[in-house]
Amino acid sequence: MADRAHLQLHRRKLHDRSIALVLVGMVLLMPPVVGVGLIEGDIAGIPIPLLYVFVVWTLLIIGAAALSRPLRDSEDLVSSQDAPDNSD
Repeated sequence: MADRAHLQLHRRKLHDRSIALVLVGMVLLMPPVVGVGLIEGDIAGIPIPLLYVFVVWTLLIIGAAALSRPLRDSEDLVSSQDAPDNSD
């Protein structure tokens, strides 16, 4: 029973991290924060505001990929523990 509680706690933490990732992404891409668009200049020929948006976007994709496997694995473990034991 302790394993199940530990597994549910672990799954809940992963779920909370995925929600936090979405919220951080929303904040980083909000128009006031993207006021970085007022910055003149470019890096390697790419305007800084465009570079900012694509860097944030890339980091959000990497974060989502990093969270997706543990979330999927924890869901598989929970569903396998919920399955009835047909060993009778």
